[in-house]
Amino acid sequence: MVDALGRHSSTKFTCFQHEQSAAMAADAIWRTTGKVGVTMATSGPGATNLITGIACSWFDSIPSFHITGQVNQSESRESLGAEVRQAGFQETDIVGMVKPITKWAHKVESIDDLVESLDLALIKASTGRMGPVLLDIPMNIQKELVSEDQKRKALQNKSKTSDTNSKSNPTLKNFLSDSDRPLVIIGAGLALSSGAKETQNWCESFGIPYVATWGAISYLDRSKNGYLGTIGVYGSRLANWCVQAADKIVVLGSRLDNRQRTGNPNGFAPYAKILVFDVDIEELKKYKIHDNYKTVEFNLKESQILLNESMKNYKDSTWQIQISNIKKEINNGFESSVNFGELNPYTAVQKIQSKFQANSIVVSDCGANLCWVYQPYQPDSSYLFTAGGNSPMGYSLPAAIGAQISNPQKTIYCFIGDGGLQMNIQELQTLVNYNLPIKIIIQNNFGYGIIKQFQDAYFDGRYFATGEGYSQPDFKKIAGAYGISYQKITNENELDNLKFEGKVEIIDLHFSPNSLITPKTEMDRFIHDQFPYPEDNSIRLLPYDYPSNPSKLGGISASTV
Repeated sequence: MVDALGRHSSTKFTCFQHEQSAAMAADAIWRTTGKVGVTMATSGPGATNLITGIACSWFDSIPSFHITGQVNQSESRESLGAEVRQAGFQETDIVGMVKPITKWAHKVESIDDLVESLDLALIKASTGRMGPVLLDIPMNIQKELVSEDQKRKALQNKSKTSDTNSKSNPTLKNFLSDSDRPLVIIGAGLALSSGAKETQNWCESFGIPYVATWGAISYLDRSKNGYLGTIGVYGSRLANWCVQAADKIVVLGSRLDNRQRTGNPNGFAPYAKILVFDVDIEELKKYKIHDNYKTVEFNLKESQILLNESMKNYKDSTWQIQISNIKKEINNGFESSVNFGELNPYTAVQKIQSKFQANSIVVSDCGANLCWVYQPYQPDSSYLFTAGGNSPMGYSLPAAIGAQISNPQKTIYCFIGDGGLQMNIQELQTLVNYNLPIKIIIQNNFGYGIIKQFQDAYFDGRYFATGEGYSQPDFKKIAGAYGISYQKITNENELDNLKFEGKVEIIDLHFSPNSLITPKTEMDRFIHDQFPYPEDNSIRLLPYDYPSNPSKLGGISASTV
């Protein structure tokens, strides 16, 4: 198959150093172009190396297409009629391994099966709740010739009819008609369905406040008045406060995981009735144990159906006045995480962002460095993304490569931690090999910062395997080995004088090893009650009494807050 691609004059491919990186790059291609990224890998370890990248696409509902080689059918375990561990060399049941993290995984049985499966796989990947697919193709089928009739059949443009349809025409008007403090949560599912901007405009027109998940923010104009920020454990104080104070919440395409509701979902939105729209019925089933949730299976690609009625106007309501007042009191705490003279991670991100070219693409990695990008990131024309659900270390470098090869006219910026860079450091060779002018910004805190902060809070600051046992190379020497431009930044003056060049380069930002993520909701806290804690408790307590039913708050009382 690789040979056939190489001989095909109109086909271009990019060689990565590691299959994991190829899968992550394919994930980024759809995020930045809306086109399905495709990988090809050999059997055995080549196929299993794809798994982490496939999981990124699965958890974030990103369509991607993965093609793996397999041993000859005559050399397979099935041909022996016995349950041996392995028959052919590197024979591995990749289909069985990835079935839980793909929309469809299939081992091809014949050339006719391949012709049918190619089109079917693309349809499955890109309809309904989207996601990755995998085809496993034995060597003997790879060697077969495709007839002209089969070729025409494979290249037919079949109807891409969605595999799920909205079962009802629900309206928001009835749900919100008696609301005094309404709120809309815009999730990545709505954003991926192209309904985020339309919903934002609808909220603005009626003065309904709205918040977003991290996966949705790049699809919104975050300079609008009604936008209150992102929710969750690492979300903004204002957005979280509004969730906790609202009486009716509409959730569009968010699965409300434990980074959004915290590990105690009973303490999420304690005064609110919550209406959740999602295309995935399995996501909706989890709310059955909560009596304050109502769910609707709905394809958010049809979001205009939800927005076709006039609503009560909240622009000058008491609710809006409350929000305006709380805005004046809230401090997100970005300046409190470092000592005097040290480079502040939040300030550094904002200053670097101010130097970005317009309409650029920005990729962030995971852990503390991810929070330091997403929390302070200002509204601009760039497109910001990460692999939010799987969130593996080392994602942003290969994802930046995928973004660059599919968007050669744009400037790509890659934020990554010192630990994350070492996960896929081999892809620096891919950058050099293809002369990709990606800007790599290392947020270097000399350890695994997000875990160290957990160890501070719950393990008396014992940095086992995060500080103690952790090490890093001299990144300047690494850059030199690859022939990549390198700059080290240790203070704000150097940061102010930073200028990006028109080639691949590494910017090594040196932060204190004790740099913290702030604000952050710690365990057994409500999402509006975030570290660092205001001395006067002005934001920690809501202006309403908590419900008296202890089961509503999972046994946690307001007094413990």
